[in-house]
Amino acid sequence: MTKEVAMAAEKVYEKLKELSIPFEIIEHEAALTVEEMEKVLPEMDAQVCKNLFLRNQKGNQHYLVVMAKEKPFNLKEFEQKQGLGKLSFASEKRLLKYLGVPSGSVSPFGLINDSTNHVIVYIDQDLKQCDKVGVHPNINSATITFKASDLEKYIKSLDNEVYWVKM
Repeated sequence: MTKEVAMAAEKVYEKLKELSIPFEIIEHEAALTVEEMEKVLPEMDAQVCKNLFLRNQKGNQHYLVVMAKEKPFNLKEFEQKQGLGKLSFASEKRLLKYLGVPSGSVSPFGLINDSTNHVIVYIDQDLKQCDKVGVHPNINSATITFKASDLEKYIKSLDNEVYWVKM
């Protein structure tokens, strides 16, 4: 693990400590996708989340979608339900610019790096029903688990626009 990668994760751990959010770190082989994550992640008692980084057609607005890994994501349906117009997946260049993470490391913790609060967040409201959630701490070789209610606490500590929606 490079020093830069380790520092990205440490920034997340420090933020959680600052917010008094207890968490558990599970280190594993790097996983770029949810499918890869299922192969390297040990069995755990947390809802693993998938995180999608999208952009509008003009490229002047970006969105982070957080949902349970098992749920299918229909881009057209999401666009219509949220009234967002045509969306597409954002490039790695945009991901690095707005969330400060490479592909395969996307999570709500990338919002720490969104100093202008540019990214609008959509979170599946069903995650509120989970006891614990699991997401990457801005690196794809670890997953952290914490109470689902603390996801909301973390998100509220930032100034990004957030919507809890039915996926």
